[in-house]
Amino acid sequence: MLLNFREVSGLRGHDGRAIRPGMIFRGGAVTDPATAARLGGHGVTTVFDLRNRREEAARPSALRELGLRHPLRHHDIDLAAPIRLVRDGAADAESNRAAMLAIYGDFHSVFRPTFEAAFADLVTGEGPVYIHCAVGKDRTGAMTALLLQALGVEREAVYHDYLLSNGAYQEIAASVRVRHPHLASMDDPALRPVLQVEAAYLDAFLDSIGPAKTYLRRKIGLDEAAFAALRRRFLE
Repeated sequence: MLLNFREVSGLRGHDGRAIRPGMIFRGGAVTDPATAARLGGHGVTTVFDLRNRREEAARPSALRELGLRHPLRHHDIDLAAPIRLVRDGAADAESNRAAMLAIYGDFHSVFRPTFEAAFADLVTGEGPVYIHCAVGKDRTGAMTALLLQALGVEREAVYHDYLLSNGAYQEIAASVRVRHPHLASMDDPALRPVLQVEAAYLDAFLDSIGPAKTYLRRKIGLDEAAFAALRRRFLE
């Protein structure tokens, strides 16, 4: 099963042009060959794996066996702390929601090198892309939101795509349970802020960067030629 998987297409961007079908896919990590083959059937050429080194070492990506490009530099940023706090009985729903807001508010700086590498490749690469992290909701949500903003998609549509991850809540919970087997119960209310997404989380990220195109220009290094290249690749 492709975890929290979906195609991002049809949304209106620059000059009312729609995102081209079959070009942007997002979801969770793919660790078994059969599932990898299913994704390969979508014609994906490039994979943006947003997990850290430890995550990939623990659950290697089966997509590498397909020979797909993985251009990102790896990082050591740890986003599992709220889950460990639940495991240790040291968090409740309120504190974990605050932790998630803080994590999203820091994405603009802690993931800046990752965003730089991703957009450098998005501007120059070809073919469909798959953006993923562990379960495809937080790091993937931020990266996809930034790409959609670069393509001129209205903020309301960006949020709609982001919040679709809540439809995969049970799949996400099952995946987290596999990676954190010592959790006493997946029904612990303290876990809900970690397993779901909220508009307020994406607010924290997008508000932290200010106008998206200004952030992409000044911090990520895109110029008008780069924006035009993104539109040529992903808009029809």
